[in-house]
Amino acid sequence: MTAVFILFLVSGFGYAAYGVISDTSSVGETLALGALVMLGVALMIALGFEFVNGFHDTANAVATVIYTHSLPPLTAVIWSGVFNFLGVVVSTGAVAYGVITLLPVELILQVGSAGGYAMIFSLLIAAIVWNLATWAMGIPNSSSHCLIGSIMGVGLATS
Repeated sequence: MTAVFILFLVSGFGYAAYGVISDTSSVGETLALGALVMLGVALMIALGFEFVNGFHDTANAVATVIYTHSLPPLTAVIWSGVFNFLGVVVSTGAVAYGVITLLPVELILQVGSAGGYAMIFSLLIAAIVWNLATWAMGIPNSSSHCLIGSIMGVGLATS
């Protein structure tokens, strides 16, 4: 099972790298090594947020059915994982594009600059820290609302 997970992980990173390289070559631009490393760091932080989001939201989603004994804990977590995965597979990305519109326009235009990287890193790390803090204290929290709040914080800090 671990080997399958590692295979999927390496395949995902390979596909992401291929996508970045093919997209930049199709517009006739080369990507500097430093920018590629920073994009990789941003991707790792984003995957960290998704990991925290997964166990945080699953706990919120299954708490009621476990507490009421409607489903056994293992079954509830498996159902939650399956339907979360299906939600990602069949989604159109409309919500993600809507959230992107909340980002400050001047920093989006300079996403390859130090300010752009600081914006991306700070909003993701703030969302991760808040999610972990609320999870550790047993406070119900929406990871999506947490991410939107960190985006608003970055917007306020840049204005």
